[in-house]
Amino acid sequence: MSVSETILILIIVLDTFGSLLIGAWLGRLLTRYPFGASGFTGVESMLGRRCIVKSVNPDRIEVLVDSQVWAAAPFDKEEKLEPGDKAIVKDVDGLKL
Repeated sequence: MSVSETILILIIVLDTFGSLLIGAWLGRLLTRYPFGASGFTGVESMLGRRCIVKSVNPDRIEVLVDSQVWAAAPFDKEEKLEPGDKAIVKDVDGLKL
C-alpha cells in the first residue's frame, strides 16, 4: 500500500503545525508558571525575603525589599538595627514587616 506524495506532504505539514501549537502552548505555560517558582502571592511571598535596613528613626525603621521601601520593626524588641544591616522578613503585620 503506497501513500501518495500529496498525502505525505499534508501529514508533514499538519504534524509540523500541531507541534508548533503544542510548543507555543507549553512555552506559555512554563513562562507563566516556571519550575521552582514560589506559587505564593501577597503576604506569603514576603516571608523569608532578604532586606536591607535603609534608615532607622526612633518612630520608624525603613527597609528595602526588592528595591521597595517598607516600614519594619525588629522581630526581637531588644535587637538594634543600623542602616546597612541585612535582615530576613519573619512576619508581616498589615503593611509593616
